[in-house]
Amino acid sequence: MNYQHNLQRLLLKIPHGKVSTYREIAHAMGMCAYRFVGQLLHKNPHPDKFPCYKVVQSDGKLGGFALGDAEKIRRLKADGVSVKNGKVVDFTHKFHRFS
Repeated sequence: MNYQHNLQRLLLKIPHGKVSTYREIAHAMGMCAYRFVGQLLHKNPHPDKFPCYKVVQSDGKLGGFALGDAEKIRRLKADGVSVKNGKVVDFTHKFHRFS
């Protein structure tokens, strides 16, 4: 199975103004390994094409981003997602589920 391709396909399904979580993506990929998803996201060769910045922790905290927190926040804001104190504002309404 090509995990990177499957992950990229899912990233493109996250709508404008929404975020998803490492865990949600792992479940959509048919696994429980959300840390593995984080590793794949960190290796994303095309962050402008496949919006890995839209993936956050299950509690709405930012999580990591290969280009840094400030860049993740900038991209989220440009996408209509506000961040305050390192967390997505109104996370429950901004959360995208794949199922």
